[in-house]
Amino acid sequence: MKKTEVKTSGKAKKTTKAAKTVKSTVATKGTAVKSRKVKAVKPEPTIEEISRKAYEIYNERISRGEKGTQTDDWHKAVELLKKG
Repeated sequence: MKKTEVKTSGKAKKTTKAAKTVKSTVATKGTAVKSRKVKAVKPEPTIEEISRKAYEIYNERISRGEKGTQTDDWHKAVELLKKG
């Protein structure tokens, strides 16, 4: 980082540009600015991923003897994949 000299009440201090920015932000607002956490956006599941998951759901459903449709399995697969 580039070092600069900042004079405060007659005394010279060496500081970095980032530190200078924080000081000026605090001086103008009165409080420090909080940083925000950026969440990564998860891409939509692909057709292949949904298809595989729906097939797994179908096999589990059949083994339990439950009734259902392909569409139900598909929607449940999409929901599960989007959650994580």
